Amino acid sequence: MSDLVNSRLERYEIRERIGSGGMARVFKAWDTKLERLVAIKILHEHLADDPSFKTRFEREAKIVAAFDHPNIVRIFDYSSFERDGGTLYYMVMSYIPGQTLRRILEVLSERKDRLPTSSVIQITDDLAAALGYAHERGMAHRDVKPGNIILDDAQHAVLTDFGIARLTHSTRLTQDGVSTGTPAYMSPEQASGEAGDERSDLYSLGVICFELLTGSTPFADEGSLSVMLKHINAPIPLVSDVTGESNAKLDLFMQRALAKEPARRFQNATEFISAFRRVFRDDVVTSELLSVQDELTDKPTTIVPSPILSAAAQRTDAKPATQHTSLVQTISQVIRENPRASTGFFVLVAAIMALLIVTLIVASQQRAGEVPESMVSLMGPNTFRSRFDGRDLSDEYWPVNRDTRPFSEITEGRYVLTNDLANTAETFIYQGGTDYRNVSITMRATLLEQSDPESAVGIVFRYQDEDNYNVFAIDGLGRFSIWTRAEGEWRELRDAESRWTRSDAILTRGEENLLSVDIIGDQFTGYVNNERVVRISDATFSAGRVGIYVGAGENRSVVSVEQIQLSQSVPSMTGQ
Repeated sequence: MSDLVNSRLERYEIRERIGSGGMARVFKAWDTKLERLVAIKILHEHLADDPSFKTRFEREAKIVAAFDHPNIVRIFDYSSFERDGGTLYYMVMSYIPGQTLRRILEVLSERKDRLPTSSVIQITDDLAAALGYAHERGMAHRDVKPGNIILDDAQHAVLTDFGIARLTHSTRLTQDGVSTGTPAYMSPEQASGEAGDERSDLYSLGVICFELLTGSTPFADEGSLSVMLKHINAPIPLVSDVTGESNAKLDLFMQRALAKEPARRFQNATEFISAFRRVFRDDVVTSELLSVQDELTDKPTTIVPSPILSAAAQRTDAKPATQHTSLVQTISQVIRENPRASTGFFVLVAAIMALLIVTLIVASQQRAGEVPESMVSLMGPNTFRSRFDGRDLSDEYWPVNRDTRPFSEITEGRYVLTNDLANTAETFIYQGGTDYRNVSITMRATLLEQSDPESAVGIVFRYQDEDNYNVFAIDGLGRFSIWTRAEGEWRELRDAESRWTRSDAILTRGEENLLSVDIIGDQFTGYVNNERVVRISDATFSAGRVGIYVGAGENRSVVSVEQIQLSQSVPSMTGQ
C-alpha cells in the first residue's frame, strides 16, 4: 500500500505514511476541496474482505463521527475505493501534528527521566475528559494506551483509534473468550476474555498514570500471556516502592484505580479524575507556560512565538531526583530523529503565523465594523475556546469591568466574576460571535468559598437581551436547574416540584465543576462533570449569543472561570 503515497484518492492527495497498526495504515493527505491537511486511515487489504473487520472499521467511523470533543480525534468522512480488483475502506480524520505519548515515554525512558506531577495531571485530566464524554454516550474504547494518544501542538492529549470500541451495554461484535486490548494496559476482565466496559477503560487509564508517574507499567514482562496473568492475579505494586518517594494517598488511589474487580474501581471518569486531583491537592496542579523560540531546532530562531507547555521530567535514579527534562526538549529530540516531522512542524508554524496575522486584521476590522459577513463566517464563528491566559484570541471578547457593578476581570488564567447585588442574576455575554444555533458549550468554573451557599453559576445560551435567554446553572449547594427567561419572566423548564434539584455529580462551593450543554434544535442536554443531569425541549428562542450566568443569593457570588469552549453540536449516536 506504500505506493499510495503521491497518489490521489478522490479529493484527497496522499502525501506520506505516518503510522500503521493491526487493522490499518494511516497517511497524511491534503483535502483539495477544503484545502486542509487530514489523516486517512485505510484498512489493510487482507482484512477488507473479512466482514467482521470491515464492520468494526465502519463502526469506528460512525462512532467517532458523532463525537465532538477537543480530546478525541475527529472523523470527517468514511468511504471505499476499488484497487487491484478489490475494495479498500478508509476514513478521513483530523490531522494532529505531534507525537504519540508512547514515543515521548520512550525518549524519557532512554534518559531515565519522567514527567513532573503537573504534566501528569494535565494529561490525565485530558484523557479522563475524553473517556467521560465517550462513556456518557454509551461507548467504551477498550484499547486505551500511550500509542493511541497524541500530544498536539498545545501539548494537550488527544485520544485516537476507537478500532475495538463498543457500545458499553451491547454484546454485538464481541466474541466471548477472546481478549481485546493491549496486554500491558489490559484490565483483568479483558485479559480473561470478557468484553470490558467503561471501567475497563479507567483501569487502562490507571495503568497509564502509573507509567507516567514511575516510568514503567505495573507489570513489565516480555511475554503477553505472562502480563495478562499478572493483571488477573498479581498484587499491584506500590508507587512509593517503585519511585522511592513515600506517598500514601497516591498508593491508595492506585490500588482502587487498578482493583481486580470492576465494582471496586472508580465507576466513572468524574470519580477517577476528582480523586486523582485530590491526591495532589497540596501540589501545583496547573501547568506553567513559557514562550519558546528555539526549543525545536538545533539553531536559534525566533520563528516560534506561541507558548508551549513546560514539562520538566524528574530522574528515577537511586539518588533523590535533582535534574529535570523539559517535555518540549523531549519532543524536540523526537522531531530531530524524524526529519519529516520537523518539516511538517515548520509548515504548521508558518500556517499558524499567517492565520494569526489574518485573524488579528479581521478582529481589528470587525471591531471597526469593516468585516464582510462572508469573512466573519470564513474565520469560523461557530467555535472558540477561552482559557484567559493569553493563548486564545477569544479572551478579549469577554467583558471586563473593574470599576462598576457587576465586576469582572481576567487575571492569572482566570475570568473572575462578582455579583454583589442580593437575589439578582447577572450575565456576561461573549462579544466575538454571532447568533449560535446548534452548538456544544463547555465551561470549567468554581463558585468561590466566599460566595453565598445559594449563589449560582451557569451557561447562558440563545441570548437575545438581558430579559430573553436560556440558562443551565448549578448552585453552591450541589443543585442544578435549566431555565428560559422571556420578557423578564423566569420559567424552570422541567416543571419540577423544586426548581433546583440536587445531584451527586455536582461539587459544592470551593470546588471546580465542569458544566456542558448540548443544543440541537429545540432539545437541550445538560451535563455536570461528564454526567448527564437533564434533557429538555424548549422552542422559545431558535438561536442567540452565549455567555456566563452569575446568580447571587442573600450575599454576593464570586465565580472563577478557568475555561469556556464552544463548538458545533453533534447528535449522540446512541441517543442517550
